[in-house]
Amino acid sequence: MNVEMLPIEIVGLKDDLNPVIRALRKLGCVHIDELNDSPQVSARPLSLDRKTLSHQEELSFLLARVEGLLEILGCSEVEKGAHIPESDLGVIRSCLDDLGPKVRALTDRQEALKSKLTLLPRYEATLRKLLPIIPPSVHDPGNVSIGMLVSRVNVGVLDSIASRILDLTSGRAEVVSSDVDASTRAMFTVFPREFVAQVEALLGREDVARLRLPEELSGGPPDVALQALQRQMSAIPQEISKIQRDLAGLAVEWCEKLTVWRASLVDEIDANSIFPRLGETDMTFVIAGWVPALDFEKVQSALQATIDKAILVRKLPMTTAMRKWAPVMLNNPTPARPFECLVNLLALPRYGHIDPTRWMAFFLPIFFGMMLGDIGYGVLLLAVSLWMMHRIKEGVAHDILIILAMGSGWAILFGFLYGEMFGTLGESLGLHPLWFDRASAENVAGLMVMTIVIGAVHVTLGLILGIWEGIRDRSRSHLLERGGMLVGLIALFLIVGVMADLLPDDLMTPALAGLIIGIVLLGASLGWLGILMGPIEFIGLIGNVLSYLRIAAIGLASVYLAKIANDVAGIAGNIIVGVILAVLIHSLNLVLGAFSPTIHSLRLHYVEFFRKFYEGGGRPYKPYKSGLK
Repeated sequence: MNVEMLPIEIVGLKDDLNPVIRALRKLGCVHIDELNDSPQVSARPLSLDRKTLSHQEELSFLLARVEGLLEILGCSEVEKGAHIPESDLGVIRSCLDDLGPKVRALTDRQEALKSKLTLLPRYEATLRKLLPIIPPSVHDPGNVSIGMLVSRVNVGVLDSIASRILDLTSGRAEVVSSDVDASTRAMFTVFPREFVAQVEALLGREDVARLRLPEELSGGPPDVALQALQRQMSAIPQEISKIQRDLAGLAVEWCEKLTVWRASLVDEIDANSIFPRLGETDMTFVIAGWVPALDFEKVQSALQATIDKAILVRKLPMTTAMRKWAPVMLNNPTPARPFECLVNLLALPRYGHIDPTRWMAFFLPIFFGMMLGDIGYGVLLLAVSLWMMHRIKEGVAHDILIILAMGSGWAILFGFLYGEMFGTLGESLGLHPLWFDRASAENVAGLMVMTIVIGAVHVTLGLILGIWEGIRDRSRSHLLERGGMLVGLIALFLIVGVMADLLPDDLMTPALAGLIIGIVLLGASLGWLGILMGPIEFIGLIGNVLSYLRIAAIGLASVYLAKIANDVAGIAGNIIVGVILAVLIHSLNLVLGAFSPTIHSLRLHYVEFFRKFYEGGGRPYKPYKSGLK
């Protein structure tokens, strides 16, 4: 059912806005509306002062820093935090100023080492190509060496460069060249250090690939550089591992604090997001919203205690327009609450209109049990549901498991009534139906009649609820439509009863008259189109009732599939093979028995039942409250 809501207005001095916001967030029961959605409140949109805007910017900046550190340190779990007083923001800022540079230095060093570890093997390969042609003079202290690689297509360039270097150094240079592979030729030149500038200028004018090593490796000949490079390649992974250990240590030390800070900062930012909804006058702030009627006095007392009574909390008149706009909060008994998720899956009921949750909580498990109707399947499904409920403690999935457990309980009950346990296996164990055997051919007709009667009762109840809604809304069209359907359906029941010799023949004439009146009323609700659409809509109503035959059809399909499993086990020839085949088919039947009755029970409610009275489109009640513990 819908909880009664009251529209309220809260007015106070601007200096008291932040304490009021914190008090409302702590109360957690006031739904705050946009100012434009409350025409009874006269105020302009709230403009924030510089201090508040600066505070919001600081919160966002701190949150970005915290999330960055959480990502770097690999802290994936989001813990609930407590509210952070404004004075503690300085502590967070100080800790981040201390932690941030440490983490950044470690990560920068780690990235640099990883990049170097990627590049060094390339230098190693090049140096190894040059090693075979390195002359002994390269180790003389006064000499400088330069290595070059070119494609063999351009080998003439190396010969030209070699000749010019010899001329430049007056023959004091030593030049060695050789093919290093099928496509590349290498040249290595050694010359006195005094000619470095001239040789560098010469090579700068030529398009050749020179061997340029990292600065820490470029101070010696290639063979020495290769040894230093190999030492670095073996040392870098160890250094990276040490950095990762340091980061892991920081994660152990800081992750818990950072996750708490993140949750708290997000909550604080969410708290401040309410400001654009508020209004103001020159001296006051204005808040418009809704509160459950039972909580109004609590809110009023708490705010007056917070602001020392310098605040106005008043009820607004509940006009027709306000009633349509009121947020919806459902309040159902504990056994029915899991079914609220199924109702909300379709649409939230409008405020002040019928909440079908309790009706669904009553009928849906029964329909499920009638379809499955097997002791063995019911026990297995109940056990699985209870086991999963211990693992999934909350949320929609938990509610679905509770609903499945309820349906399983009814399946066990109908299993005793039908005398079924894994299909016909119960019969061989001495189990007999307490009511009737639905798998027997002589009982199929009775089973179908029973399901049609159930459908007629369910649809009739929906029409009665729909008429009640029409009376409350003073809706002529709804009264004509649903009243006509109800009169015509009752008349049709009487006609069927007379034709089946269950009622006296004298009722045939008034029943036919009632059928015509019902179709006329139904057509009148549709205007001129009702002449054509009235009979069509009534035929659709009959189809709604006949749709409940699916209860019998799905149940029989389950029975016969179980019977096939048992028969296969008996004729397999090999007992092990027979048992395996039977278990597989029964497992398939159990899965189908969990899904098909659920889906079709929902369809019977959404399509055949709800459409007769349900008014969806409600606005959810979202109280302004903290998400922290």
